[in-house]
Amino acid sequence: MPPTDIPHFATTQLSLLAAELAAELSTSTALQRRGLAILNLQLASQRTGLGAKTIVELVLDPAVGGAGDMPDHGIRVGDIVGVAEQARGGERKRERGEMEGRGVGGVVVRVGARAVVVALDGDEAEVEGRGGRLWL
Repeated sequence: MPPTDIPHFATTQLSLLAAELAAELSTSTALQRRGLAILNLQLASQRTGLGAKTIVELVLDPAVGGAGDMPDHGIRVGDIVGVAEQARGGERKRERGEMEGRGVGGVVVRVGARAVVVALDGDEAEVEGRGGRLWL
């Protein structure tokens, strides 16, 4: 077996990682285009609502041009949704896989032009990733 050419190996690995990231981003972007997801959200407020449910208000992250209205989507009041931390581009695949299971479910209680409000499932449900971006 011939020795491995390290520069060639590194270049190949970097291109494969870039392709993997592009595929993941295109999947979430495709969900958003179909109106099934809203990306680049942040937690605007969190309070306790009726029945001791945790109510969260999600708005677009201003760091990605989110000072205006929500993008077009098909999410409506009464929809069962999941709120989870959005994977960052530099995270390893294992960490992204672990993040997928950490979201919390809920029901949409209000949809506005600039925010979506969700009543989270569970008595002590909280949205993780307060410092990062979220997706619905």
